[in-house]
Amino acid sequence: MYTNFYPEHELFIESARRVFDKELRPNLKKWEEADNYPDEVYRILGRNGFLGLLISEDYGGVGGDYRLASAWCEIFGELLAVGMTVGVNMHSVVVSSALQRYGTAEAKSRWLPTAVTGEAIGAYAFTEPSVGSDLANCRTRAERRGDRWVINGSKTFITNGARANFILVLTRNDIKAGYKGFTTFVVDTKTPGFRVTKKLDKLGWRSSDTAELEFVDVEVDDSCILGNVGDGWIQAAKNLNWERLMLTLTALGGGRACLRDALRYAKDRVAFGEPIIKFDAVAQMLSEMTRKLIMTEALAHAAVDKLCSGEEARAEVSVAKRIVCEDMIWLADRAIQIHGGYGYTTEFSAEQWWRDLRLMTIGGGTSEIMGNIVARQLGLN
Repeated sequence: MYTNFYPEHELFIESARRVFDKELRPNLKKWEEADNYPDEVYRILGRNGFLGLLISEDYGGVGGDYRLASAWCEIFGELLAVGMTVGVNMHSVVVSSALQRYGTAEAKSRWLPTAVTGEAIGAYAFTEPSVGSDLANCRTRAERRGDRWVINGSKTFITNGARANFILVLTRNDIKAGYKGFTTFVVDTKTPGFRVTKKLDKLGWRSSDTAELEFVDVEVDDSCILGNVGDGWIQAAKNLNWERLMLTLTALGGGRACLRDALRYAKDRVAFGEPIIKFDAVAQMLSEMTRKLIMTEALAHAAVDKLCSGEEARAEVSVAKRIVCEDMIWLADRAIQIHGGYGYTTEFSAEQWWRDLRLMTIGGGTSEIMGNIVARQLGLN
Protein backbone atom coordinates (compact mmCIF):
# COMPACT_ATOMS: atom_id res chain seq x y z
CA MET A 1 0.00 0.00 0.00
CA TYR A 2 1.72 3.16 -1.18
CA THR A 3 0.55 6.19 -3.10
CA ASN A 4 1.88 6.80 -6.61
CA PHE A 5 1.58 10.57 -6.14
CA TYR A 6 5.35 11.08 -6.46
CA PRO A 7 6.35 8.94 -9.48
CA GLU A 8 9.17 11.31 -10.43
CA HIS A 9 10.75 10.71 -7.02
CA GLU A 10 10.50 6.93 -6.93
CA LEU A 11 14.29 6.41 -6.91
CA PHE A 12 14.68 9.03 -4.20
CA ILE A 13 12.03 7.30 -2.07
CA GLU A 14 13.64 3.88 -2.45
CA SER A 15 17.05 5.34 -1.60
CA ALA A 16 15.60 6.92 1.55
CA ARG A 17 13.98 3.65 2.59
CA ARG A 18 17.29 1.82 2.28
CA VAL A 19 18.95 4.33 4.60
CA PHE A 20 16.05 4.06 7.06
CA ASP A 21 16.25 0.27 7.11
CA LYS A 22 20.00 0.21 7.61
CA GLU A 23 20.67 3.19 9.87
CA LEU A 24 17.47 4.09 11.72
CA ARG A 25 14.87 1.32 12.11
CA PRO A 26 17.13 -1.00 14.14
CA ASN A 27 17.49 1.74 16.79
CA LEU A 28 14.00 3.23 17.00
CA LYS A 29 12.79 1.18 19.96
CA LYS A 30 16.01 1.84 21.88
CA TRP A 31 15.72 5.58 21.31
CA GLU A 32 12.07 5.58 22.32
CA GLU A 33 12.87 3.80 25.58
CA ALA A 34 15.73 6.22 26.23
CA ASP A 35 13.40 9.22 25.62
CA ASN A 36 15.98 10.59 23.21
CA TYR A 37 17.47 10.09 19.79
CA PRO A 38 21.11 11.05 19.21
CA ASP A 39 22.30 14.05 17.21
CA GLU A 40 24.09 11.50 15.04
CA VAL A 41 20.74 10.97 13.28
CA TYR A 42 21.15 14.40 11.68
CA ARG A 43 24.67 13.62 10.55
CA ILE A 44 23.57 10.26 9.07
CA LEU A 45 20.83 11.94 7.08
CA GLY A 46 23.13 14.79 6.17
CA ARG A 47 25.75 12.43 4.73
CA ASN A 48 23.05 10.88 2.57
CA GLY A 49 21.82 14.23 1.24
CA PHE A 50 18.43 14.33 3.02
CA LEU A 51 18.82 17.54 5.04
CA GLY A 52 19.21 19.98 2.16
CA LEU A 53 16.16 19.18 0.05
CA LEU A 54 15.00 22.82 -0.08
CA ILE A 55 18.48 24.36 0.20
CA SER A 56 20.35 25.61 -2.84
CA GLU A 57 23.50 23.95 -4.11
CA ASP A 58 25.43 27.09 -3.10
CA TYR A 59 25.13 25.95 0.51
CA GLY A 60 25.50 22.23 -0.10
CA GLY A 61 21.83 21.40 -0.64
CA VAL A 62 20.10 19.74 -3.58
CA GLY A 63 17.92 22.67 -4.63
CA GLY A 64 14.68 20.68 -4.60
CA ASP A 65 11.10 21.93 -4.52
CA TYR A 66 8.09 21.46 -2.27
CA ARG A 67 7.03 18.29 -4.07
CA LEU A 68 10.37 16.62 -3.33
CA ALA A 69 10.13 17.81 0.29
CA SER A 70 6.55 16.52 0.45
CA ALA A 71 7.61 13.08 -0.79
CA TRP A 72 10.28 13.06 1.91
CA CYS A 73 7.89 14.08 4.70
CA GLU A 74 5.41 11.38 3.77
CA ILE A 75 7.89 8.52 3.44
CA PHE A 76 9.88 9.62 6.52
CA GLY A 77 6.61 9.71 8.44
CA GLU A 78 6.26 5.94 8.04
CA LEU A 79 8.97 5.42 10.66
CA LEU A 80 7.58 4.60 14.09
CA ALA A 81 9.27 7.64 15.64
CA VAL A 82 7.13 10.72 15.02
CA GLY A 83 9.06 12.77 17.55
CA MET A 84 12.25 12.10 15.63
CA THR A 85 10.79 12.57 12.16
CA VAL A 86 9.17 15.89 13.07
CA GLY A 87 12.33 17.03 14.85
CA VAL A 88 14.42 16.33 11.76
CA ASN A 89 11.86 17.93 9.45
CA MET A 90 11.54 21.06 11.58
CA HIS A 91 15.28 21.47 11.23
CA SER A 92 15.65 20.58 7.56
CA VAL A 93 12.54 21.60 5.62
CA VAL A 94 11.15 24.34 7.89
CA VAL A 95 13.90 26.14 9.83
CA SER A 96 16.74 25.84 7.30
CA SER A 97 14.37 26.68 4.44
CA ALA A 98 13.14 29.82 6.23
CA LEU A 99 16.72 30.88 6.94
CA GLN A 100 17.59 30.49 3.26
CA ARG A 101 14.58 32.54 2.14
CA TYR A 102 14.90 35.39 4.62
CA GLY A 103 18.34 35.30 6.22
CA THR A 104 21.18 37.73 5.57
CA ALA A 105 24.14 36.56 3.50
CA GLU A 106 26.20 36.40 6.69
CA ALA A 107 23.66 34.28 8.57
CA LYS A 108 23.16 31.91 5.64
CA SER A 109 26.89 31.44 5.16
CA ARG A 110 27.34 30.80 8.84
CA TRP A 111 24.55 28.27 9.41
CA LEU A 112 23.30 26.64 6.21
CA PRO A 113 26.37 24.59 5.19
CA THR A 114 26.49 22.91 8.60
CA ALA A 115 22.69 22.60 8.76
CA VAL A 116 22.80 20.58 5.54
CA THR A 117 25.45 18.21 6.94
CA GLY A 118 23.69 17.87 10.28
CA GLU A 119 26.54 19.39 12.25
CA ALA A 120 24.30 22.29 13.32
CA ILE A 121 20.66 21.81 14.31
CA GLY A 122 17.93 24.45 14.11
CA ALA A 123 14.67 25.20 15.89
CA TYR A 124 11.82 27.68 15.45
CA ALA A 125 10.49 29.53 18.52
CA PHE A 126 6.95 30.86 18.09
CA THR A 127 4.87 29.65 21.03
CA GLU A 128 4.99 31.25 24.48
CA PRO A 129 3.85 29.93 27.89
CA SER A 130 0.97 32.37 28.39
CA VAL A 131 0.04 32.87 24.74
CA GLY A 132 -0.16 29.47 23.01
CA SER A 133 -1.51 29.73 19.46
CA ASP A 134 -2.26 33.46 19.88
CA LEU A 135 0.92 34.70 18.22
CA ALA A 136 -0.47 38.22 17.93
CA ASN A 137 0.09 38.57 21.67
CA CYS A 138 3.74 37.56 21.53
CA ARG A 139 5.48 38.96 24.62
CA THR A 140 9.10 38.25 23.73
CA ARG A 141 10.61 41.65 23.08
CA ALA A 142 13.47 42.86 20.91
CA GLU A 143 14.75 46.32 21.82
CA ARG A 144 17.23 48.34 19.80
CA ARG A 145 20.21 49.50 21.89
CA GLY A 146 22.83 51.27 19.84
CA ASP A 147 24.03 48.90 17.12
CA ARG A 148 22.62 45.82 18.89
CA TRP A 149 19.25 44.20 19.52
CA VAL A 150 18.46 42.89 22.99
CA ILE A 151 15.94 40.05 23.29
CA ASN A 152 14.00 39.24 26.45
CA GLY A 153 11.22 36.68 26.87
CA SER A 154 10.39 32.99 26.95
CA LYS A 155 9.16 30.31 24.56
CA THR A 156 7.67 26.87 25.11
CA PHE A 157 6.81 23.66 23.24
CA ILE A 158 9.89 24.21 21.06
CA THR A 159 10.84 21.13 19.04
CA ASN A 160 14.64 20.70 19.05
CA GLY A 161 14.79 23.43 21.68
CA ALA A 162 17.18 21.56 23.96
CA ARG A 163 19.56 20.40 21.22
CA ALA A 164 19.49 23.34 18.82
CA ASN A 165 22.61 25.25 17.82
CA PHE A 166 20.58 28.08 16.30
CA ILE A 167 16.99 29.19 16.81
CA LEU A 168 14.70 31.43 14.78
CA VAL A 169 12.93 33.57 17.38
CA LEU A 170 9.74 35.55 16.74
CA THR A 171 9.82 38.79 18.76
CA ARG A 172 7.78 41.95 19.21
CA ASN A 173 9.91 45.00 18.40
CA ASP A 174 7.18 47.67 18.22
CA ILE A 175 3.98 47.24 20.25
CA LYS A 176 2.30 50.18 18.47
CA ALA A 177 2.90 48.89 14.92
CA GLY A 178 0.38 46.06 15.02
CA TYR A 179 1.25 43.19 12.68
CA LYS A 180 4.18 45.23 11.35
CA GLY A 181 5.78 45.26 14.78
CA PHE A 182 7.16 41.70 14.70
CA THR A 183 10.70 40.71 13.77
CA THR A 184 12.41 37.31 13.62
CA PHE A 185 16.04 36.82 14.61
CA VAL A 186 18.39 33.87 14.28
CA VAL A 187 20.04 33.32 17.66
CA ASP A 188 23.14 31.27 18.36
CA THR A 189 22.29 29.19 21.45
CA LYS A 190 25.78 29.84 22.83
CA THR A 191 24.90 33.53 23.16
CA PRO A 192 25.00 34.72 26.80
CA GLY A 193 21.52 35.03 28.27
CA PHE A 194 20.00 32.11 26.39
CA ARG A 195 18.92 29.20 28.57
CA VAL A 196 16.95 25.97 28.23
CA THR A 197 14.77 26.07 31.35
CA LYS A 198 13.00 22.74 30.98
CA LYS A 199 12.74 19.70 28.76
CA LEU A 200 9.07 18.72 28.75
CA ASP A 201 7.89 15.21 29.58
CA LYS A 202 5.20 14.13 27.10
CA LEU A 203 2.55 11.52 26.35
CA GLY A 204 4.08 10.80 22.95
CA TRP A 205 7.04 11.95 20.87
CA ARG A 206 9.11 10.44 23.68
CA SER A 207 12.42 10.55 21.83
CA SER A 208 11.99 14.19 20.81
CA ASP A 209 13.28 17.06 22.92
CA THR A 210 10.52 19.62 23.44
CA ALA A 211 11.74 22.50 25.54
CA GLU A 212 10.98 25.72 27.34
CA LEU A 213 13.46 28.49 26.55
CA GLU A 214 14.44 31.74 28.21
CA PHE A 215 16.07 34.84 26.70
CA VAL A 216 17.53 37.31 29.18
CA ASP A 217 19.28 40.29 27.59
CA VAL A 218 20.36 38.17 24.61
CA GLU A 219 22.28 40.46 22.27
CA VAL A 220 22.33 40.05 18.48
CA ASP A 221 23.27 42.35 15.62
CA ASP A 222 21.57 43.26 12.34
CA SER A 223 23.05 40.23 10.55
CA CYS A 224 20.70 38.08 12.64
CA ILE A 225 17.50 39.71 11.33
CA LEU A 226 15.38 37.60 8.98
CA GLY A 227 14.22 39.82 6.13
CA ASN A 228 13.53 43.32 7.35
CA VAL A 229 12.53 44.72 10.71
CA GLY A 230 8.75 44.32 10.89
CA ASP A 231 8.55 41.30 8.55
CA GLY A 232 8.21 38.71 11.31
CA TRP A 233 4.43 38.29 11.23
CA ILE A 234 4.25 37.70 7.47
CA GLN A 235 7.18 35.28 7.66
CA ALA A 236 5.53 33.39 10.52
CA ALA A 237 2.30 32.97 8.56
CA LYS A 238 4.10 31.61 5.50
CA ASN A 239 6.40 29.35 7.48
CA LEU A 240 3.52 27.99 9.57
CA ASN A 241 1.55 27.14 6.45
CA TRP A 242 4.36 24.91 5.16
CA GLU A 243 5.04 23.53 8.65
CA ARG A 244 1.38 22.51 8.88
CA LEU A 245 1.56 20.69 5.57
CA MET A 246 4.75 18.97 6.72
CA LEU A 247 2.92 17.74 9.83
CA THR A 248 -0.05 16.64 7.72
CA LEU A 249 2.09 14.57 5.38
CA THR A 250 4.06 13.11 8.28
CA ALA A 251 0.78 12.05 9.91
CA LEU A 252 -0.40 10.58 6.61
CA GLY A 253 2.74 8.46 6.34
CA GLY A 254 2.32 7.33 9.95
CA GLY A 255 -1.31 6.39 9.40
CA ARG A 256 -0.38 4.36 6.35
CA ALA A 257 2.27 2.44 8.32
CA CYS A 258 -0.15 1.93 11.21
CA LEU A 259 -2.73 0.44 8.85
CA ARG A 260 -0.10 -1.88 7.38
CA ASP A 261 0.76 -3.11 10.87
CA ALA A 262 -2.90 -3.66 11.74
CA LEU A 263 -3.54 -5.54 8.50
CA ARG A 264 -0.53 -7.78 9.10
CA TYR A 265 -1.66 -8.50 12.66
CA ALA A 266 -5.21 -9.33 11.53
CA LYS A 267 -3.84 -11.85 9.03
CA ASP A 268 -1.49 -13.46 11.56
CA ARG A 269 -3.65 -13.47 14.70
CA VAL A 270 -5.76 -16.60 15.03
CA ALA A 271 -8.86 -16.80 17.23
CA PHE A 272 -11.54 -19.46 17.28
CA GLY A 273 -9.52 -21.42 14.74
CA GLU A 274 -9.11 -18.79 12.01
CA PRO A 275 -7.34 -15.46 11.31
CA ILE A 276 -9.28 -12.58 12.82
CA ILE A 277 -9.34 -10.82 9.44
CA LYS A 278 -12.03 -13.37 8.55
CA PHE A 279 -14.35 -11.87 11.18
CA ASP A 280 -16.80 -9.36 9.73
CA ALA A 281 -16.24 -6.80 12.49
CA VAL A 282 -12.47 -6.75 11.93
CA ALA A 283 -12.81 -6.71 8.14
CA GLN A 284 -15.20 -3.76 8.39
CA MET A 285 -12.78 -1.82 10.59
CA LEU A 286 -9.93 -2.42 8.14
CA SER A 287 -12.15 -1.42 5.23
CA GLU A 288 -13.14 1.84 6.93
CA MET A 289 -9.51 2.56 7.85
CA THR A 290 -8.53 2.08 4.20
CA ARG A 291 -11.34 4.36 3.05
CA LYS A 292 -10.20 7.15 5.34
CA LEU A 293 -6.59 6.72 4.28
CA ILE A 294 -7.47 6.98 0.58
CA MET A 295 -9.66 10.04 1.17
CA THR A 296 -7.08 11.82 3.29
CA GLU A 297 -4.34 11.06 0.77
CA ALA A 298 -6.38 12.85 -1.87
CA LEU A 299 -6.97 15.84 0.41
CA ALA A 300 -3.34 16.17 1.47
CA HIS A 301 -2.08 15.82 -2.08
CA ALA A 302 -4.53 18.45 -3.32
CA ALA A 303 -2.97 20.84 -0.79
CA VAL A 304 0.51 19.88 -2.04
CA ASP A 305 -0.57 20.59 -5.62
CA LYS A 306 -1.96 23.99 -4.65
CA LEU A 307 1.19 24.95 -2.75
CA CYS A 308 3.47 23.73 -5.56
CA SER A 309 1.53 25.84 -8.06
CA GLY A 310 2.73 28.92 -6.22
CA GLU A 311 -0.65 29.83 -4.77
CA GLU A 312 -1.21 30.71 -1.13
CA ALA A 313 -3.10 27.51 -0.21
CA ARG A 314 -3.83 28.57 3.40
CA ALA A 315 -7.39 27.26 3.36
CA GLU A 316 -6.42 24.03 1.62
CA VAL A 317 -3.56 23.35 4.03
CA SER A 318 -5.71 24.17 7.06
CA VAL A 319 -8.52 21.87 5.93
CA ALA A 320 -6.06 19.10 5.12
CA LYS A 321 -4.27 19.39 8.47
CA ARG A 322 -7.47 19.24 10.46
CA ILE A 323 -9.10 16.34 8.63
CA VAL A 324 -6.00 14.24 7.89
CA CYS A 325 -4.56 14.50 11.39
CA GLU A 326 -7.88 13.81 13.09
CA ASP A 327 -8.53 10.80 10.85
CA MET A 328 -5.06 9.35 11.46
CA ILE A 329 -5.68 9.47 15.22
CA TRP A 330 -8.96 7.65 14.63
CA LEU A 331 -7.15 5.12 12.46
CA ALA A 332 -4.58 4.44 15.19
CA ASP A 333 -7.38 4.03 17.71
CA ARG A 334 -9.01 1.41 15.49
CA ALA A 335 -5.65 -0.34 15.16
CA ILE A 336 -5.52 -0.67 18.95
CA GLN A 337 -9.01 -2.16 18.88
CA ILE A 338 -8.02 -4.71 16.23
CA HIS A 339 -5.08 -5.80 18.38
CA GLY A 340 -7.35 -6.24 21.39
CA GLY A 341 -5.52 -6.45 24.70
CA TYR A 342 -2.18 -6.58 22.89
CA GLY A 343 -2.95 -3.20 21.37
CA TYR A 344 -2.77 -1.66 24.82
CA THR A 345 0.73 -3.03 25.41
CA THR A 346 4.03 -1.74 24.10
CA GLU A 347 4.69 -5.08 22.40
CA PHE A 348 2.93 -3.86 19.25
CA SER A 349 3.08 -0.56 17.38
CA ALA A 350 -0.55 0.58 17.64
CA GLU A 351 -0.28 2.26 21.05
CA GLN A 352 2.75 4.31 20.02
CA TRP A 353 1.15 5.34 16.75
CA TRP A 354 -1.83 6.61 18.75
CA ARG A 355 0.34 8.47 21.27
CA ASP A 356 2.55 10.01 18.61
CA LEU A 357 -0.17 10.95 16.13
CA ARG A 358 -2.30 12.47 18.88
CA LEU A 359 -0.16 15.61 18.94
CA MET A 360 -0.70 16.31 15.24
CA THR A 361 -4.06 18.04 15.87
CA ILE A 362 -2.33 20.35 18.39
CA GLY A 363 1.18 21.13 17.10
CA GLY A 364 1.55 23.83 14.46
CA GLY A 365 -1.92 25.13 15.32
CA THR A 366 -4.86 23.22 16.77
CA SER A 367 -7.74 21.83 14.73
CA GLU A 368 -9.83 24.69 16.09
CA ILE A 369 -7.31 27.26 14.84
CA MET A 370 -7.41 25.55 11.43
CA GLY A 371 -11.18 26.04 11.42
CA ASN A 372 -10.76 29.72 12.27
CA ILE A 373 -8.30 30.18 9.40
CA VAL A 374 -10.76 28.71 6.91
CA ALA A 375 -13.57 30.88 8.30
CA ARG A 376 -11.36 33.95 7.93
CA GLN A 377 -10.52 33.02 4.34
CA LEU A 378 -14.27 32.89 3.68
CA GLY A 379 -14.76 36.29 5.28
CA LEU A 380 -16.77 34.87 8.16
CA ASN A 381 -14.75 36.49 10.94
